[in-house]
Amino acid sequence: MNGSPAAAAPASYGRLLARLEAGMAGPGLPDWLWQVVTVLHDGQDAAAARDWAARLYGELARLGGRVPFSVVHDWHARTVAPVLAEASVRRGRPREPQDAVRDLHLRALAGEPVTAAEWEAVLLPALREAYRLAYAYADAFAQAYAGAHAYAVAHDYGAERAAEFAGEYAELNTGANAASFAEGNALANAGATAAAWAAADARAYAEACPFAHVQVYALAWAGRERAAAGEEGGDAQRERLRSVFRRLADGLVGGLARVAS
Repeated sequence: MNGSPAAAAPASYGRLLARLEAGMAGPGLPDWLWQVVTVLHDGQDAAAARDWAARLYGELARLGGRVPFSVVHDWHARTVAPVLAEASVRRGRPREPQDAVRDLHLRALAGEPVTAAEWEAVLLPALREAYRLAYAYADAFAQAYAGAHAYAVAHDYGAERAAEFAGEYAELNTGANAASFAEGNALANAGATAAAWAAADARAYAEACPFAHVQVYALAWAGRERAAAGEEGGDAQRERLRSVFRRLADGLVGGLARVAS
């Protein structure tokens, strides 16, 4: 295709962009892809999303709408796993679970079979970490601290003891909730995703709700611990989310670009 995708086929580009904006599935493309691109499109600012949609359209047009399952492995190996590994290191969490997932995706890209049991064995700890990072820890800690502090003050704990009590309570409460959230979601999602990836089954992968996983990846990277809770406002947090959505989106287009037409 010569020239920009939008200039070459404005009508079909416009329909694609409209579907992306409305979250509608289009014929011929796997549903997992529509789920993912809709979330990635919506997570970016308007100008970046339009530029990305044009590049996405160009790659899909080049492939004639035929998207192999290898794109899933490419995207996770080269983009998703590194994003989650970076988030883990920055937040003082282990990166090894994400590296293990990346290594299996690289094996699959190389044409090696990976069983569902192998996938699930690495996905459980990796998803547990991802959901832990995605949990709104800073906000939850602040709420728990405020409630506990108000209780302590009302019961005449004194300023120093009230602060100590509130901190201990908030840490225990928030830590337990974050762990429960991570464990439950990991258990709920690892098996279905593992089976879909092992079989390279596009329909099964769509049924595993990858759109929700994309949101977890972004929140995991953009999240904060309580130590940073007062260091950035809502605008900074939103920009961090837009930044990681752009990175994830660019990585997906890069995976499509590496597919031979």
